[in-house]
Amino acid sequence: MAKKINSMFSASIVKNRTKGGAWLTTIKLTDEGIDTPYDSYQAAWSNASAAKRWIKEVLQTTTPRKSVKMLPGSELDDKQKPVVFAGAVTFKRDA
Repeated sequence: MAKKINSMFSASIVKNRTKGGAWLTTIKLTDEGIDTPYDSYQAAWSNASAAKRWIKEVLQTTTPRKSVKMLPGSELDDKQKPVVFAGAVTFKRDA
């Protein structure tokens, strides 16, 4: 039986506040106890919903997990809507 390693899938969505700014999405996959990611992705999206759908797609193709809860940060724009979302999920993978 192969040895399993604890890993973490973390994602963040940050809005560029300039007019017409996009949502920058960053995904990192790291192993327990190691700060450098073994895999990472970045993309820009026109809205937060599209970014969340892409995060879910990457999560399902790279890990055995089905979803990650993206929680809003404390930063708000002029309309009192969040401009930062973050989420993380742990999983086990083969060594």
